[in-house]
Amino acid sequence: MVAKGHCRVHYGDGDEEEEAELDEFYDYSSSYVDGSGKQLVTADGTSDGIEFGSGGAELIVTRATDEGISTRAIGSREYLRYYRQKPRPTPNDVAITAVLAARYSTMGLSTLQSKENMVRMKVMKQMNRSGVEAMRSKMGMKSNVIRNLPKNVEY
Repeated sequence: MVAKGHCRVHYGDGDEEEEAELDEFYDYSSSYVDGSGKQLVTADGTSDGIEFGSGGAELIVTRATDEGISTRAIGSREYLRYYRQKPRPTPNDVAITAVLAARYSTMGLSTLQSKENMVRMKVMKQMNRSGVEAMRSKMGMKSNVIRNLPKNVEY
């Protein structure tokens, strides 16, 4: 029955007697907002520190922990492309990066490659590629072998 969806209950299609039986199950009063329209109110009337954010598209959850007050924003899928964007580094991040770069330099590791080293590496790679191809063609000419033909071709 579950696979075919036969266990679903139609709510709002029948008369009021049938809906009265299901009202308790479909009670969404715990998600209602108060008079100001900002703070969510639970079923027992206490506030849990949950309120709507900008334009009602996100929830801001505030709770007290041992370290202090923790605030989290739970967003909508509508704004997912903005959540995935990388935030700009803060001054604290820049300071941490500088400390790590100093540690790497004391260990003898380079953090940035100089432009001269990068150009030298490109030239060496190109020389290796062209040198290998030249050597292959030279050896092929000496031994009179064409590498593109199958092995069973004798000419």
